[in-house]
Amino acid sequence: MAALLTVFAVVFLVQLVMGSYIQGVARAAADEGVRAGSRVAAGPPTCETRAMQVFQSLLPGPLGESVSVSCQIEGADLVSRIGVTVDSPTPGMPTLTITATGRATQETSR
Repeated sequence: MAALLTVFAVVFLVQLVMGSYIQGVARAAADEGVRAGSRVAAGPPTCETRAMQVFQSLLPGPLGESVSVSCQIEGADLVSRIGVTVDSPTPGMPTLTITATGRATQETSR
């Protein structure tokens, strides 16, 4: 019984670390996307491209392919939203759904 509880605790901790890392990657991609897209000559397409590049460079492979990226202008701001759904590699553990949002003021030419 103690061995079973130990295995369960280890699996839970691995899932927790994996979720935290993916959340950090999503935040970094959202922030980098709005940084690139908020420049004067850029916009939502540049934001989406850069956010996807950052996400896939930090999390390559099948996990990096399960991301959805959207960037849009809301008022004076450019907002990026990153969504990731990751199936648990361990049966019986929940699916992770992670979202991150980045926001930056859209630069305008004078």
